[in-house]
Amino acid sequence: MPFTHTITARFFEIDRAGIVFFGRFYEWAHECLEELLRELFGHPEAIFGELGFGMPLVHSEADYRAPVRFGDRLVISASITRLSERSATFVYTFAGAEDGVHRATVTLVHAFVDLATFKGIAMPPRFREAALAAGVVALPVP
Repeated sequence: MPFTHTITARFFEIDRAGIVFFGRFYEWAHECLEELLRELFGHPEAIFGELGFGMPLVHSEADYRAPVRFGDRLVISASITRLSERSATFVYTFAGAEDGVHRATVTLVHAFVDLATFKGIAMPPRFREAALAAGVVALPVP
């Protein structure tokens, strides 16, 4: 079951064409990630401070299907579609809160690193356990 987060397109997020600037979808996806991490670990800083690992972005892509205009409310549904030994793939689907129209999909791949050395590490067991327990993993995990 995906994690959901609702946002509203604000005036300052609209471009000259009268629609949301495409880069905002990445910001909103990251906002959703922070809320998901809060759900999994409490305050998101717990990962970086207490658990000592980071999750830098190593790949991103987006598909845009319908415009978002000032005042539109969107439901962002986040799922983890792949857990490998050293990374996690998150897919964020944006749909209109009132009309259900699919507006965009953003895919972000995060690697796991030791924050002290910034070297790649295996996925921390605590992350895997929390994601599975929360039900946000969309595919079977090997």
